Amino acid sequence: MTDPDTPLPRGTRAPDFTAPASDGRTVRLAEVLAEHRVLLVFYPGNDTPGCDRQLAVLRDEIIAYRDADVRPFGVNPAPVVAHTDYAVRLGLPFPLLSDPDLAIARMYQAVRPDGARIDRTVYLIDRDGTVLFGARGAPGAEITLDGLGEE
Repeated sequence: MTDPDTPLPRGTRAPDFTAPASDGRTVRLAEVLAEHRVLLVFYPGNDTPGCDRQLAVLRDEIIAYRDADVRPFGVNPAPVVAHTDYAVRLGLPFPLLSDPDLAIARMYQAVRPDGARIDRTVYLIDRDGTVLFGARGAPGAEITLDGLGEE
């Protein structure tokens, strides 16, 4: 059993989920993993300085992720309409997923101990559905993608 206060460890099976996205699609993790690796970026809120910076860095590093065949998704409880507006304002080239009841965040142990808010957490998931990387905070592409060439 894993500690709910820490990210899922490397090698853990990533829980599948389905969520509405800012680009109007419905995203099912298993379907995306059939073609690409996935980066899940759990962040507390839209239009906050820390989250704006985190997602702007992800936006600016998108080529590194695409070169590694990784499709990023931001995840937080905001509704799809708010995500759509936010993604346009920041010029995000990746969708934001709505997780209004924090169900996805809970599956990924990305909720603060009080259970009321997302704890900033990043996961890289391989095409076979296993966690390759999980960490609190806002690690950039260099850290998140480290070790992919060693497979």
